Amino acid sequence: MSSNSLIAPSPVEAARFMNTYKLESDNPFNVEKVDRILEAVMMEALENLTYDPDKCPTQAKWASLTIKAKVKALEFDRYKIISIVTIGEKHSQDVFVTCRFLWDAEKDRYSTFAMENTYVFGIAQCFGLYYE
Repeated sequence: MSSNSLIAPSPVEAARFMNTYKLESDNPFNVEKVDRILEAVMMEALENLTYDPDKCPTQAKWASLTIKAKVKALEFDRYKIISIVTIGEKHSQDVFVTCRFLWDAEKDRYSTFAMENTYVFGIAQCFGLYYE
């Protein structure tokens, strides 16, 4: 056994960053741009879609991930993006969808889009939650 194997490895120092003391985003969450993304993705997701209990969850997941990727590509500074898509079968019933967050009314934003075709309804929600 060599003497080098008994020496403890040196600790790695964590990177240090200077505080910016910045309280506002350079590129804040833009609801109008996100509205257009939600509409385009949901139109594509629900186009000629009939209700299938195996296909609809996959389609909702695809729509949610696509929305999240496109909104992240807009590079909103200091925002966490959350995307939720619900697709369900239409049977002449009413649907009420809600989400709850601890909300900062000055900086947090959201966008929502709902549509339906003959067989299914779809609701997309995208939230931009500000973090410091």
